[in-house]
This record gives sequence, structure tokens and C-alpha cells, in this order.
Amino acid sequence: MRLIARLPIKDQVGFLVDTLRNMGFDRKDMIIGDLAEEQKWRTPEEAAEEISFIKTEREGLWKIETFAQGIERLKDREGLFIAVKTPKHEADRVRNVMEQSGAVEIIQD
Repeated sequence: MRLIARLPIKDQVGFLVDTLRNMGFDRKDMIIGDLAEEQKWRTPEEAAEEISFIKTEREGLWKIETFAQGIERLKDREGLFIAVKTPKHEADRVRNVMEQSGAVEIIQD
């Protein structure tokens, strides 16, 4: 399961990441991004060099998008986001930490 928190302030992201790491989550289990960043690529190679590039199974070679563009509820939103992969038994605990960190929206994916 994955939980995605949308946060309005950059400092809140740092606090949430630190808290999740203290809870035992690894940084590699998190995706962090800025919803305001509009990224344009001319080739798939350029896109592959970007950290936020995610290619899903439904996309063709020239249909590339950022992680946030693939989450319907994040489209046309502002702020930053953290997506964290979590076991189901930890979901409530992670959700509480996200709320305490100032998340304005939490999406279960």
C-alpha cells in the first residue's frame, strides 16, 4: 500500500521525511516531488535522467510523465508531496504522522 501526503511548505516535507526515517522507513521507499514543477522532455533519455521520472506499464515510449501526473487527485494541485510505501498494518500510524506534519491531503493509492 502507498500513502501520499500533499504538504504546502517545504519545511514540513523535511520534518515528515525525518519522522518516517525514525519510524524505520528507508528513503528509497519514498517519492518526493514538487507539484509546481512542470517538466518538459524532448526525448525519453532526457526524462530518464530526471529523478522524478516514473514510467508505468500503461505508457508508451513517448508518453512520459512525472509521478504526480499519474495520480488523478494530485492533478491541478499546489504544494509538495511525499509518497511512502507502507505495510497495511503501519498505514494508520503513517497517516497520523502525515497529519501531524501538516499534510493538507492524504491519498491512499
